[in-house]
Amino acid sequence: MPNKTSIQELAAHLTTPYSHLELGQVNDHAAYVMNFKESYPFHRHIQDELYLVLEGTITIRFRNGDPIVLKQGESTVVRAYTTHSSESLEGALVLMVKPKEMFPHPSEVE
Repeated sequence: MPNKTSIQELAAHLTTPYSHLELGQVNDHAAYVMNFKESYPFHRHIQDELYLVLEGTITIRFRNGDPIVLKQGESTVVRAYTTHSSESLEGALVLMVKPKEMFPHPSEVE
């Protein structure tokens, strides 16, 4: 029998900037609820990742391109090997879908 998960209950546990909790897993990908606050350093991944803003506004900056501003209900996919950073000065709740355990390792952060 499937389990039910509340995004709001998960979000209540996200007290530090860029903390995240897994919402669920589908095959080799997972959906994470993440607390965006302040700036995250430039980094890149070897696979794509999806951002969906649940609350607030975020800015995704790119080394070689214009930034994207996402508001509640908006999403984008950052393609593999694209150097990017994110920030939310006022805080935001974001659903991210990416291959399981794809959060950057120290060697990927620039």
